[in-house]
Amino acid sequence: MERFPPYVHSGDATHLRMTDAAIALLPAAAGAVWFFGSRGALVLAAALAGSLVAEALWARLGRGSLRDGSAAVTGLLLGLLLPASCPWWAAMLGGVLAISCKALSGGLGRNLLNPAILGRMLLLPLCPAVPPGDGPYLMAHLGGALGEASSLLLLAGAVYLALRRLLPWAVTVPYLAAAVVAGTCLGAAPTAVLCWGGTALGACFLTADPVTSPMDLRMRVVYGIAAGGGGAALAWLGWGAAGVAAAVLVAGPLLRGAETLLLRRVLHGAAAEN
Repeated sequence: MERFPPYVHSGDATHLRMTDAAIALLPAAAGAVWFFGSRGALVLAAALAGSLVAEALWARLGRGSLRDGSAAVTGLLLGLLLPASCPWWAAMLGGVLAISCKALSGGLGRNLLNPAILGRMLLLPLCPAVPPGDGPYLMAHLGGALGEASSLLLLAGAVYLALRRLLPWAVTVPYLAAAVVAGTCLGAAPTAVLCWGGTALGACFLTADPVTSPMDLRMRVVYGIAAGGGGAALAWLGWGAAGVAAAVLVAGPLLRGAETLLLRRVLHGAAAEN
């Protein structure tokens, strides 16, 4: 019997999910342009252009498609993870690398790592991590990545995702709790940890990627705890939003691997009983 993806029956589709994700990111992107001016606009535009151009080129080879909207979301996320001081050509290069890594791993749905986060990590030699600042702050913080300029605007996007039932509560809530606990243990004020733009970006957007997140409920909770605690610790150590991205990049594959091993163990046990 032929197998179909879940969205064939649920009415969901990849391009609809990506459209919702892009809409949710627009307030933070607009805020970055407003607060950082032409520097922020140039970095965002370059990251977005690099992603779209690379997707178009890979599509010619049958390894991607501009129609699903994933390249635009990758470009926006990558731009928000970069500081305004990042050279425009480096931001564009990051977009190309992010999409190329996704294409080489098999395309959308087969990538083990989040393309936007991977692109940010590959740009660390060119665009070093920036500390999140002393906080707390909700608007117009200009000391970190573009996405850290306004936690309020990130939360506005998160509310939209929640209304669209796309916010992964099983990950988001443990993430925020673990971030506050880890940050407090390290000496940061709980309000400062919650107001770091990297915290909101990680809890509501970076971990919301269904492709690189575990599916099992227990694993999703552990994923949120690991990513939140690790991200807060790395941010406090001076990595800022890049630290949050690094924690998500490490926690995702580890928990997906653990989930696979657990599933195999369960299936092996069921087969042995039969």
